[in-house]
Amino acid sequence: MSKRTEPVTLTNMCMIQAQNKILVLDRNDPVWPGLTFPGGHVEAHESFHDSVIREIKEETGLTIADPKLVGVKQFYDHNHERYLVFFYVATKFSGKVTPSEEGKLTWMTKKQLLQHKLAYNFDRDLPIYFDQNLSERILDGKRDELF
Repeated sequence: MSKRTEPVTLTNMCMIQAQNKILVLDRNDPVWPGLTFPGGHVEAHESFHDSVIREIKEETGLTIADPKLVGVKQFYDHNHERYLVFFYVATKFSGKVTPSEEGKLTWMTKKQLLQHKLAYNFDRDLPIYFDQNLSERILDGKRDELF
């Protein structure tokens, strides 16, 4: 009988929208630098919903309301363990944008975002945020597919 459980890392990322602008994070991380959306890890015993609200508050100073799950990305990390990223969109928020040690925050249009240096492979995640017919990205060895 095959094993039905495995180690997994759970994370989230949220596109925050205000009219035609999107809040983007220019990451300081030398491992994954460039523009992306804020987010982070799901902590033990924390719901996915609560984790994205907490991470956005920590990284941006904003308190988001009603984040909508729009998709997921999965791949295997350098330890060959599954890594999941839950993609959210939030259009309701309060507070003032306050940068964190994660990097600089900027409001941009989608067009402006696409003209900047994005974090590695982030361009392949973006269609899930903008195309309601897509909800999953799978990276597995040579496979990189959107569904």
